[in-house]
Amino acid sequence: MDKNSYYDLSNTNDIAILGGSFNPIHIGHCGMAESAHRMLGIDIVLMPNKTTYYKEHKVFASDKDRLEMLRLVAEHYSYIYFSDMEIVRGGITHTIDTIRELKKLSPERKIYFIIGGDSLEWVDKWVDAEELLGSVTFLTAVRGKTDRQRTSEIIDRIQNEYPKSQIEILDMYDIPISSSDIRRLRSEGEPIDGLVPDYIRDYIYENNLYIGEEDE
Repeated sequence: MDKNSYYDLSNTNDIAILGGSFNPIHIGHCGMAESAHRMLGIDIVLMPNKTTYYKEHKVFASDKDRLEMLRLVAEHYSYIYFSDMEIVRGGITHTIDTIRELKKLSPERKIYFIIGGDSLEWVDKWVDAEELLGSVTFLTAVRGKTDRQRTSEIIDRIQNEYPKSQIEILDMYDIPISSSDIRRLRSEGEPIDGLVPDYIRDYIYENNLYIGEEDE
């Protein structure tokens, strides 16, 4: 695909951000990005956290490797891009820091932030939650009828406490995969086929990533 996969953050178009460690990125992440694009028809920006945000004893790919895997994914989708904003900022960074920076670049741009249902449980405990909830529209992934009911209850609770908050449900297929599962399988010498795109699997194998004991 002939495009520059690195996202120009000075672009004033509406965007949806999918953040995380992406250690590694897997098909669940891709499914969330695909679902958000189907719903909104806008660019999806993958934004990895800085490595130092996490416990040092975890088996962690370098910033360079994680960004390269995101670049590979972005090359396969016309609407997916990636950004190293949080990595460049360095140290412990919070979502509100990123949103403030994006708002400073383009105050009128609408920003969506994609999260899983588990993160929605405690999003109102994030740093400067009131400002954050009033600054972006959260898209939360829902998997199954029971999860939808629970998610709706959480949304009602948050919106009662934060009237300016905007939260929408993002429907997607159930993809019960985590990055820690993939790292564990690698440490045990097991295959990871079907858990990550084939080209990400090949990159992990070729670069000997996640070889070592995974500390849970």
